[in-house]
Amino acid sequence: MTNELSPKFLKTIIGDAEAEFCLYNPRIKTGIQTWEIKVRNTDNTRKIIVVRDYGYKIDHEEIKINPFKTRAERNAEILRLYKEEGISQIFLGNLFNISQPSISLIVNGKIKD
Repeated sequence: MTNELSPKFLKTIIGDAEAEFCLYNPRIKTGIQTWEIKVRNTDNTRKIIVVRDYGYKIDHEEIKINPFKTRAERNAEILRLYKEEGISQIFLGNLFNISQPSISLIVNGKIKD
């Protein structure tokens, strides 16, 4: 697989939704090529799809975004997505509409709320 996802493959994983942002990571921490995709559903909700190329197979999964109402809850969700799901800081910045340096401060514990 190249650094681009084919339109046909993308259509099979997102259906009628719209891919708003796609970030290609050639070799993240795990050594596996990944694509992090921000998807807008037809009801205007968003979801994250991560595609991984293991070399012998290509897999994808939807990453759940937990609801939040406060800045502290948002920051906790950013930290969870980064630490538990392995989502990149650049992608999280785009998803939450804040800068990557702000994401860095959150994941490194320099901003709590």
